[in-house]
Amino acid sequence: MPGVLQSSWVGRRVSVRRVLRREPDGRLTQGDVVGELAGLDAQTAVIEARSGLVEVPVALVTAARIAPPSTADELSLDGVVAEGLRPAETERLGGWVLRADAGFTRRANSILPLRQLGMPLEAALGRARGWYRQRGLPLRIQVPVEARRLLDAELGERGWPADARTHVLTARLDALRAPAADPPLAAVSPVPDDGWLALYRGGAGLEPAARALLTRHVHLGFASIQVDGRTVAVARGAVDQRWLGVMAVEVDPAFRRQGLATAVTAALWTWGRTQGAVRSYLTVLADNEPARALYEKLGYWSHHEYQYRTEPE
Repeated sequence: MPGVLQSSWVGRRVSVRRVLRREPDGRLTQGDVVGELAGLDAQTAVIEARSGLVEVPVALVTAARIAPPSTADELSLDGVVAEGLRPAETERLGGWVLRADAGFTRRANSILPLRQLGMPLEAALGRARGWYRQRGLPLRIQVPVEARRLLDAELGERGWPADARTHVLTARLDALRAPAADPPLAAVSPVPDDGWLALYRGGAGLEPAARALLTRHVHLGFASIQVDGRTVAVARGAVDQRWLGVMAVEVDPAFRRQGLATAVTAALWTWGRTQGAVRSYLTVLADNEPARALYEKLGYWSHHEYQYRTEPE
């Protein structure tokens, strides 16, 4: 286990062992602190533990490692991500959240199992099936792969296929760095104009249900870049619980590979800080390697994964 903290770990959950004191007989008493590495310089590591900020002198660190997020951490972040895109209808079913919004996006039209169900699975599926059937939607569950692995296994055994495996990437805003470049300036507005909506998903954003879903929030920023009066790059930001969620990053195919995706994302970082955000998340499909590589280069890292299970017809 390496004993040296690394600057690239800032924003990640770490476990650090450090010397607490030297006993009269010369033995060293050591203790562990676990939490998010909030800051690091040559002298001090600042760790945000459950009890608050802990300052650890680097010279006293004897061992350090990256610690995987806990189940509670994963589910807590999934709850924040859910707040970033608010469907027209939600309903509680035990510890599950049922969500529906005219079928636009999987996230807004699926169950999120944030807490223990509190009832037999078969009974819950029956009630949820009826709820979604009334809305003309399939019964679909967004399953955090690790935090809800037993549920995921049970649905798999029932023949529910899995799809859209997704990485939830996170970072501290003060640890993110956009590469030096000179793309066109990105503007951020509290509402999307028609040019923004027309670029999103090939014009799907102009549909009334999509427009309503994208704008149903209190703290929103819509970043865009225009070239000769034409919107060529867009992104959406939402702030909840001091988290900046970045989504809907799209670039006109004729303007790709020019740093525009980075530019609109970075514009939202700046905007998010003005809204009180200190961390950022975004989601990337597991098979979208170019996007994941881009965001990891900017400083994001993979916090956890989820996928969707849909009841067979």
